[in-house]
Amino acid sequence: KWCLDDEARCGLLVLTRGESGGCVLVGGCLPDVASTRSSEAGAASELFRADLILLRYPDGGGLLPPLWSQVPGDQPALVARIAAHIEAFAPELVLTFDPRHGTTCHPDHRETGRLVLEAVQLLEVQPKVYLLETYVTLTPDGGAPQFMAALPEALRFDATQLLRSGDEAWAAVTWDMERHPSQFTTEFMDAVRHVPQDQRAVFIAPAEIAMQQTVTACP
Repeated sequence: KWCLDDEARCGLLVLTRGESGGCVLVGGCLPDVASTRSSEAGAASELFRADLILLRYPDGGGLLPPLWSQVPGDQPALVARIAAHIEAFAPELVLTFDPRHGTTCHPDHRETGRLVLEAVQLLEVQPKVYLLETYVTLTPDGGAPQFMAALPEALRFDATQLLRSGDEAWAAVTWDMERHPSQFTTEFMDAVRHVPQDQRAVFIAPAEIAMQQTVTACP
């Protein structure tokens, strides 16, 4: 809604090319996973009319903490680089992951949230920082995901409301997934399309408030 209906200038800062991730494409990810996911990130940025800043830090591979955050001497430089990109874009608002759960408990997403919070502290002019407080649970068998608020005090955006295009806002979730076909099967996307109405929402909260509250813990 911000990027499409409100015509805000949006930017996506992505730290890795996702080369350690899986590939569900029938023909495989060619020439490699990193190239495929980089192309998908470009398609997603076009969907939201957003500038894409795609960095090349190594994919953490699901480890906690991620390997890319542990390179000796590199973390201060990484935080400074993130701060420089934010400063250059000069946003009014930064939306990032909550470092305690990262929405799906993915280690890379959690570490990204932590680094962004550190980076903003380096800025002379600090934008508002909001954390994504949607918590998604996935079943081991790949069944229907469940969406809920990780924080009771989070702001709830009702995604059953219509966008200017006439589409339900929840459709933007699957529009984005369709642009990442190497990561999501048709069956999984169908499950997201049919999420119950009461779960079709996105939750966010100001970082300074959210970090003082207890959130849904990762297993």
